[in-house]
Amino acid sequence: MSAANVTDTDFVYVFPSGIATDASGSVALNWSDAGGAFGQKRSLALSPGAATVHGIPAALSAEECAQVVAMGEALPRNSGRVELGPDAYRVSHIAWIEPQPANHWLFHKLGVLFAQANRHFGFEISGFVEALQYTRYGATQHFDWHLDLGPDQTSARKLSLSLQLSGPDEYDGGLLEFSSLSPGEEARRLGTAVFFPSYLAHRVSPVTRGVRRSLVAWAYGPAFR
Repeated sequence: MSAANVTDTDFVYVFPSGIATDASGSVALNWSDAGGAFGQKRSLALSPGAATVHGIPAALSAEECAQVVAMGEALPRNSGRVELGPDAYRVSHIAWIEPQPANHWLFHKLGVLFAQANRHFGFEISGFVEALQYTRYGATQHFDWHLDLGPDQTSARKLSLSLQLSGPDEYDGGLLEFSSLSPGEEARRLGTAVFFPSYLAHRVSPVTRGVRRSLVAWAYGPAFR
């Protein structure tokens, strides 16, 4: 967190640093300084990017996008699933791009892009736990409102990426949408990367014509605190 994102803030109430209970059940609250609970001014680290999306146009060139599409199309295709809910909640096809010598360039490229985007968010991120997800949405296919955070291991997802592998003239519908934000028209352009906190609600609306292809990845890191 940069110094520019730390500010002195007037707190209405400061939580106690210690709570003790004696034998009779009486509770005593303790504070670490003499200021007590009310009227305290303390430093507060802000997170300006915490509820935003961040786009990077032309993150991959047209040639690089074509290479990723070729990788994804050559892999076994599976139906997209979610941990909970009916199958109709998510209707798409996915393939997993595992690290191989021939595609290390893609992982390195995404590593640089995540580092670049994270200057906007200021999260503590460590790397990829899962392989890269190649996603293909055909006519009527979609992914309804959801979070990328989930139970167990996926609770450590912090920063999500959706990278456009189709041009805007290749399909209709299939919009990447957020509950209260807009990624902008640039998000539909070939090679554009859209980064967002994994806890933001989002969806892919139904495709009405053509095929929408994208690359999805999640940066993991220590638990939010």
